[in-house]
Amino acid sequence: MTQAITTSTVFEETAYPSLFSPITLAGKTLKNRIVHASMTTRFVVKGQLTQQMIDYHRNRAEGGTAMTVTEPLNMMRFQSAPGKINVYGRANEDSLKAFAEAVEGADCRLIGQVQDPGRGRHTGGRNTRAVGASALPDDLSWTVPYALSTDDVANIIDDFAQSSLWLKECGWSGIEISAGHGHIFHQFMSTWSNRRDDVYGGDVAGRTKLVKDLLVAIRQACGSDFIIGIKLPGEDGIPNSIDMEEAARISAEVASVNVADFVTFAWGAHGPTLDWHLPDMNGPRAPYMEKIVSLAKPFGDAAVGALGLITDPNEGDQMVRDGEADLVMLGRPLVTDPAWGRKSAQGREADIRYCVSCNTCWQVIMEHTHLQCDNNPRVGEPDEANWVPSPAKERKKIAIVGAGVAGMECAWVASARGHDVTVFGQSSEPGGKTRLHAELPGGESLSSVYDYQALMAKKSSTRMELGFMATQEDILATEPDLVVLATGSDMSWPDGIPDMWEGEGIFLDLRTLMAELIARPSPQPGTAIIYDHDHTRMTYAGAEFLSDKFDRVIIVTPRERIASDEALVVRQGIYRRLMQKGIELVTLHDLDPESLYEEAEVNIRNVYTGATTKFEEIALLTYSTPRRPNIALQSGLEAAGIQVERIGDARAPRTLHIATSEGYKFGNSV
Repeated sequence: MTQAITTSTVFEETAYPSLFSPITLAGKTLKNRIVHASMTTRFVVKGQLTQQMIDYHRNRAEGGTAMTVTEPLNMMRFQSAPGKINVYGRANEDSLKAFAEAVEGADCRLIGQVQDPGRGRHTGGRNTRAVGASALPDDLSWTVPYALSTDDVANIIDDFAQSSLWLKECGWSGIEISAGHGHIFHQFMSTWSNRRDDVYGGDVAGRTKLVKDLLVAIRQACGSDFIIGIKLPGEDGIPNSIDMEEAARISAEVASVNVADFVTFAWGAHGPTLDWHLPDMNGPRAPYMEKIVSLAKPFGDAAVGALGLITDPNEGDQMVRDGEADLVMLGRPLVTDPAWGRKSAQGREADIRYCVSCNTCWQVIMEHTHLQCDNNPRVGEPDEANWVPSPAKERKKIAIVGAGVAGMECAWVASARGHDVTVFGQSSEPGGKTRLHAELPGGESLSSVYDYQALMAKKSSTRMELGFMATQEDILATEPDLVVLATGSDMSWPDGIPDMWEGEGIFLDLRTLMAELIARPSPQPGTAIIYDHDHTRMTYAGAEFLSDKFDRVIIVTPRERIASDEALVVRQGIYRRLMQKGIELVTLHDLDPESLYEEAEVNIRNVYTGATTKFEEIALLTYSTPRRPNIALQSGLEAAGIQVERIGDARAPRTLHIATSEGYKFGNSV
């Protein structure tokens, strides 16, 4: 580790003195230990840097981040991705300098990421332009790359080194080599993906030669006053690839060149363990920290970066204080709140919009849209770190019916703008269906969304009327100029199921059932069947919940797989947990309405052949289906002459991040 913390280097006035102590890397001072880990933003257009990209990193610098690592850059001749900034060939001089001026001017070190996916691909189709260590297929897409020749490898080392020098000449502080996550450097270091017989293959010394030579070349090109970081693979979970023992051998080899100023490690690969590099709340916090400490030992005085599901300043402060890490590397938490650092330093933890580790950010960038977040509707806005709602031109009385995340976001923003806002909520606490999800396995962190909204609503004097179902008379009694229906939605009755069952309590939807069973924790014998027409994560959290209460849980869906509407990294985790819990999956089947649920028997029918299968000893049958908006109040209010608007699920079924964003936008527009 680079520096011991002493009282002379600690900012005593901060709430977290270890986290906010300075550190020096390559002669450059970092004002604290907070580092923005690399995140793809999709703010780059046709290889050109945009103002939105600059604003994104500048906001995090102004919000208290000491060093920020960009997304991967186009730095070698094989790279021409339009969504990455062109650096190779001394491109984009003016914009690269402007980027450095904006970030470095806010006392934050700007670091460019050196990376190439190689054969790795996690979107649909094959990449015919991929390059790699050997002509072997990617474990996800089965892309077979062009195997780089010995001369090709030497050329890309030179390309990366010269492009790094160009960044330095443009005012950047350093680079990070991303050699984990299953990308090209990882592929060279693994025996699973590297079957070469030249100097870049064979034993661990040969397989690490590319990374070692690259480190030396960048140092020789850029000098000692340029920060060079390295992210190496920990366990990647691929058979015959990199386990902890092999990761330790790789770490020792790479450390032997004595170049890196900081080091960290990433888990997983381009395969069934892709989700390991973005751990969620279905496991422990900071799950890799102990292993990172162990693997980093050969690097001696290089700063060690903590990485992986760190969201709270207490965690980061303790890691630095206890000597586990020198840098606290945050990706998703700094997407969620660009002022995470400043708020932490000031002891304003309650004002932080916390990352819920849902990986929506990963999903949207894989869909090639701009970076977005469930708990931050302002990602990429110019004033993101310092934003406060602007005063409304005319004060209005607004009634918001529904205290879920869409209604609460709208309420606090509209109140903060000066409107007189009353929120009606059926439950005694805000949060809506998100509060129920937070009670299920892996959902705990979702509470931070509505907790923040409730705090902001209190600060902005929003009137809360909770614990009863508001009638038209209740709403009209507030004399509103406008009513916002944020009344959510209910699951639709499954097609083909006898209508006489609806409302009889025989066949309940999964969300209603979960709310009832949470209050009745005792286990029950028999089999539970979930009829899945939903394919979002709450359904599978419900399945995990039921697996602790019933002898057997079966998910039946007419689709060819489950979790179709979730991101790949989310879907992988869902499959792994369901398999580990013994939950059975029956795809391409519907319920058979002709012989559905008699004498504890359920029949299902193949959607293609019509063949039926019988399940016996059924204790529970439930369904999770597309949702229908709850808008019963709309017609009566409009007949009374009131303007009515609908947001969130009351407009149409929404994901969490769309509901939050929609509430924010309407609160700002009214």
